[in-house]
Amino acid sequence: MMANHPVLPGRVFTDPNKNRFHVPQTLGFRNGVPVQALVLQGIGQEPLDAQSVQYLDKWDPNLFYGECRRAPKVNTVHPQYEVYENKTLAFRAFCVEPIAVPMEDQPRVRHVLLFYHLEDDTISVMEPPIVNSGCVQGKVLKRHRVPKASQDDGPKDAATASYWHWTDLNVGGSVWLYGRTYQLASCDAFTREFLERHGISVGGEIVVPADPYTQEQTRAMQRQTQDVDGHSPSAVLYQGLDKLGRFLAFDRQVLRFFAVWQDPMDPMHEKRYFKVLFYLADGTMEIQPEYKVNDGHYKYPNLLARQLLPRGGLLPADLPSFRDMDCYVAEDLQVGSEIEVLGRRLRLFDCDGFTRDYYAARLGIVQPPSVPTESPAPAPLVQPLPPHNGFGSPEDSLRSCLHLVPRRPCPSHPGPDDRPLRYLVRLNSERPHDLARRFVLSYQTRFGFCTITELGRRNSGREGGRFFGPRLIEKPDSDPMQPQPEYYGPADFAIGSTVVAAGCHFIVVGADLYVYKYVSERKGDFQEELIENLADYMRKEGLLRRDSE
Repeated sequence: MMANHPVLPGRVFTDPNKNRFHVPQTLGFRNGVPVQALVLQGIGQEPLDAQSVQYLDKWDPNLFYGECRRAPKVNTVHPQYEVYENKTLAFRAFCVEPIAVPMEDQPRVRHVLLFYHLEDDTISVMEPPIVNSGCVQGKVLKRHRVPKASQDDGPKDAATASYWHWTDLNVGGSVWLYGRTYQLASCDAFTREFLERHGISVGGEIVVPADPYTQEQTRAMQRQTQDVDGHSPSAVLYQGLDKLGRFLAFDRQVLRFFAVWQDPMDPMHEKRYFKVLFYLADGTMEIQPEYKVNDGHYKYPNLLARQLLPRGGLLPADLPSFRDMDCYVAEDLQVGSEIEVLGRRLRLFDCDGFTRDYYAARLGIVQPPSVPTESPAPAPLVQPLPPHNGFGSPEDSLRSCLHLVPRRPCPSHPGPDDRPLRYLVRLNSERPHDLARRFVLSYQTRFGFCTITELGRRNSGREGGRFFGPRLIEKPDSDPMQPQPEYYGPADFAIGSTVVAAGCHFIVVGADLYVYKYVSERKGDFQEELIENLADYMRKEGLLRRDSE
């Protein structure tokens, strides 16, 4: 009857049969971390009201609530700077400048690169540098929005002015930028594909005319760089040219050699390294030292400033010039030869690739290969270890020889693959109460440490545990005065053999099956007698037969 009453204040009655009122536990620990559990039941394990909607997981909510209304799709509009980020239209253009100097009879042709940046509709103009062009080159127009105006238009307001757009640019067209008219001659592949994709027909490439002034300078340089016979300097030496011809032909061409010098008065026999630079334009030489970090030398910039270097390396102060002296030339510098500089004999041991190509192509000289300069390292001096003094273990005494302040030996921890070799041993004693004692000898294959553990036995009066180790066990017949005594190993633990450790004699009476597997897999390291000894024991104990089955 209680189920038929409405759930209203004053009409809810407690169940007299209910006898469980405990609160469910929601706080707990998981892996040491406090966590809060989900409340699934109420007081007295009564179902909660939230569980009444769990059946909706098995049914489609659209059957009860209808189709959910979805927001209409809105076409996302991406801004221009996002769509065209880092995308640039590149054109190759030229402009013809009027005659600025009365001495020039032909106009100048300036070759430029015009870039249109799509992300913000800006234009920049760059002029590639040309040697001896006679004009300032580089950035002609910095990146900004350029107004579209002609020569006859006056200044306009920025709000009403129109700017150049990429639709106004095409191969074969012209662009007027601040008093200069640039003719667009060609474009790159991306620019052509971009314009054609937007319905613009791109014209064919236009031949860019050469600059008359640059051509005249090139012809003048060729006339100056020819020798008296009219030959090109590529086939003759630069000595046949005059001073201006050598400068025009070999300007900024430098032969670079690497040299080494060892001071005979230095007791440490230190080697100093230098760079020898020979300038082909005037035949001068410059020698720069090379320094290392913390080498203890003051870092002078040059051993020899750029000048002519006389043979013999002396620079007499009473001569006003070097015209009357015999100076070094390019033919005198070869890998393996020596030059004298200020009383120092520098040995050339290597040169760079340009120097080798120059000698082979123009002088017909093949430079020898690089000469090694580093002397072989001396054999390391091995200090003999002193013999053991008899106090403590040899390992502790060795620490006092390796360090001024002796350090404690580092503990050795076996790795996951270092399974120990275990043997069953007993005491070789005449006392009756020692005959029943049994020990396990564990041998670590990586470090050679041995650990002896006594097995506990009820009502024996002795508590089992570690008896010895872990440490290296010296053989009794080894010389204790030697720095490296001989220690026990798996080859010494045959069934029936005796092991002396901590003043006690142990007899090996057994071994586990892994010992036999370890020894049999390494037959080259152990004798056949040891393998047969362990095999006989395994057959006697029945371990080998079960393992083979």
